[in-house]
Amino acid sequence: MNRNVRSVLVLLLTVFVAGLTAACGNVSKESHGGHEGHSHSSSESAEVQTPPKVKFDLPEQATAGTPTTLKVTITHEGKPVNDADDVQFEVWEKGAGKNEHEKLPAEFKGDGIYQVKKTFNEPGTYRVMYHVTAKGSHVMKPARTLEVQAESKE
Repeated sequence: MNRNVRSVLVLLLTVFVAGLTAACGNVSKESHGGHEGHSHSSSESAEVQTPPKVKFDLPEQATAGTPTTLKVTITHEGKPVNDADDVQFEVWEKGAGKNEHEKLPAEFKGDGIYQVKKTFNEPGTYRVMYHVTAKGSHVMKPARTLEVQAESKE
């Protein structure tokens, strides 16, 4: 590759990265390109804050027609987070489109625990993930699978 072409490519890449950095820095919490409420940092200072840790308690299986508890325990620097800005669970049947995802707001139970009870009406394979906004960070992990069995007919 000739030297001039390489110089132009480096310049274009630098401008592109600078543009991305500037665009991300100017997005407000209220209008974050389809991810409302997702905030990277609420602090304007240069200090980097560690995101909270989230322990996700999801049963391996559930029974249709019976309430199932979806629960997260949130800690930050070893202490329970009792003042999370937003905690939600996103639930959908495996293979469903994005419009078929259900978002359930969690209820604060104390000692960093947030949970919701969800009754699955139909047996099947479901995907469940959490969205936690706390301490200036939005934390979410890839969805986990929940097998919902048919009601037992006794």
